[in-house]
Amino acid sequence: MTLPNLVIAGVGKAGTTSLFWYLSQHPDICASDEKEIRYFAGLTEGGTELPPVETYERHFRHCRGERYAMEASPQYFHGGAPVIQAMRRLLGRPRVVISLRDPVERLWSQFRFTKSRLGPVPETLSFEAYVERSEHIWREQAPLTPETRPWWHLAGGVYADHIEPWLESFGGDLRVVFAEHLAEDPRAVVVDLARWLGIDEVCVRSFTFSIENRTELVRSRLLQRVALFLNRERLLGGRRRLKAPLRRAYYALNRRRTPETMDPATRRHLEELFAPHNARLASILRAHGYEDLPAWLRRDEGRSTLERGLGRHRLGPAERGGDRGQGEDRGGA
Repeated sequence: MTLPNLVIAGVGKAGTTSLFWYLSQHPDICASDEKEIRYFAGLTEGGTELPPVETYERHFRHCRGERYAMEASPQYFHGGAPVIQAMRRLLGRPRVVISLRDPVERLWSQFRFTKSRLGPVPETLSFEAYVERSEHIWREQAPLTPETRPWWHLAGGVYADHIEPWLESFGGDLRVVFAEHLAEDPRAVVVDLARWLGIDEVCVRSFTFSIENRTELVRSRLLQRVALFLNRERLLGGRRRLKAPLRRAYYALNRRRTPETMDPATRRHLEELFAPHNARLASILRAHGYEDLPAWLRRDEGRSTLERGLGRHRLGPAERGGDRGQGEDRGGA
């Protein structure tokens, strides 16, 4: 029975689809036949039982003894201890990769992605209204459930609330990467991961580094339903040479021409809201040896240091009660 020993565990809209594709090109890595198996995902929403292990194993039956069998399910990151413990019991000591992204940009991308996927977020809903409802979910500390999932992405962007159990449990078997670094120099990120995994880094030079799972708003929902059906049914999912030109043709035909932009006041509000939590995350990561942090973490880390020097204190959601705080897209889900 082949089960994964390399798991991309999160987070959504932080380049996990691109990272999965890049690593799948390595001859020492056998990628699952689907990117998001979500085998442990039920535990993130209060579930207690896992599906039969055979349903997990069948996604790796095509593997032929490669050093690593890999899957990527970004839902795992927010599952905390239940997911970590279940992974430990079943997989032993897998290598785990977590990709993080500026939570403001990620929330904007997730909002656009959620609207584009024919889900419960109405197409006419403004980003400001989406943020207001999402912030209410966060303030009330609502658990992640099927009902709150579309509005839980702001809470999920407070990475400092979720990352420590992963770092403590997996130690050197875990690597944090950043979507911004993946966008700037994907080859360097993959070479670094290859070194960490103890596999050949020279072959990475020949990899294709295309952008995967870009969020696009569409003109026709009917045409999108057809495209999603073809992808979900795996009629095209694993056929990259056929899928790439069809995807280009699809977006040329169905991509909405007018781009959306985030209101500057909303951006300032979100940056202010996330700032103290980003600073805490930077401190946690530095304590675990991460020094090459992206700009959004360095900025908020510096802001937090200055405010501590001035004796100011920012209130968290429990302290703020009902008060509201002050205040494109590479990678996939």
